[in-house]
Amino acid sequence: MTGPLAPTPTLELLRAAAELCGPTAQRLFEVLAEDYPASLERRPGQLLRAADASAADLDGLLAAAGVASTDDLRLLAARESGLRLAEPDLRFTSRDPESEPRERSALRRMITAEEGNLRRTLADLQANGALELAAAALLRARRRWVLGDLKSAGYASLLTSDLTSSMRDVFLVQPATGAAVNAIADAHPDDVLVVFSFRNYSRLTVDVAREFHALGASVIALTDSYTSPVCSFATHVLAVDTRSESPHHSPTAVAAAAHVLAALAAAGAKGAARRNRRRAELFRSLGSYGLGQTRSAAAGGAEGAPDLPEPAAGLPGPRAADPSGLPAAPGDEHPPAR
Repeated sequence: MTGPLAPTPTLELLRAAAELCGPTAQRLFEVLAEDYPASLERRPGQLLRAADASAADLDGLLAAAGVASTDDLRLLAARESGLRLAEPDLRFTSRDPESEPRERSALRRMITAEEGNLRRTLADLQANGALELAAAALLRARRRWVLGDLKSAGYASLLTSDLTSSMRDVFLVQPATGAAVNAIADAHPDDVLVVFSFRNYSRLTVDVAREFHALGASVIALTDSYTSPVCSFATHVLAVDTRSESPHHSPTAVAAAAHVLAALAAAGAKGAARRNRRRAELFRSLGSYGLGQTRSAAAGGAEGAPDLPEPAAGLPGPRAADPSGLPAAPGDEHPPAR
């Protein structure tokens, strides 16, 4: 690259957008314009650090200029300048002293792998009908139990939260022997158990699935292979692709499959919409929403506003005292403010 070119229509658009968006956007524009269009060969993270800006600032500047992303901006600049712009180097280096240079992973390769996991998993589950059958089992069940151990405890909590919003009698089984024994003792043949089981497989999860199966209850297993130990006791198996460039299994397709399962169950649940509205009213009356409003304003808006107020991005909702002693739905709790 020989140096910065004369101002182009795209660069002038960015300049006008920066003037509208404020000082941070102007700093971002100065970084971009310094050696434009060569600046677009730098990683977005490098541009943000140089301008002391955030990703939201960059997105706001591009949106104000009518550009969808830095990739689209690079295409526009290349077309205007007649130059071939290299894509930013998205490589990152592991700090593991035992890693070799050839083992360094690329961010783009990881993103491509995650997209592939998601696409393959959802396509396969749609093609073999497993999601529909599992959702039907959830709808027919007398009670729904959800269990995940180790890393899978997070998936179980997410699914429990989604199911609780649309149907009753959903119980999260804590990954401990005492809680598992209580669940097995209270279980009924008309119940259904949803388990998450991935390498390295939890013995507790497999044992609980075996006991529910012996009782005659349905077991829905979200797992990484049809040969995983829990499949021997599963009525419905949702096989999820968890391959990853990192040492840990990928959670992308797991969370998506669980969300689709809950959405399908909610679509067929009687009274799901009424339950959602009632929950929204309760959350509003308990002060769980309305961040940035006075308590009186939030209470006044509850009568005629059908939609929940959106909390500020990235901020947890306020915690209100609950004198009623009612338990919160699993997964609905907000993390403490930092």
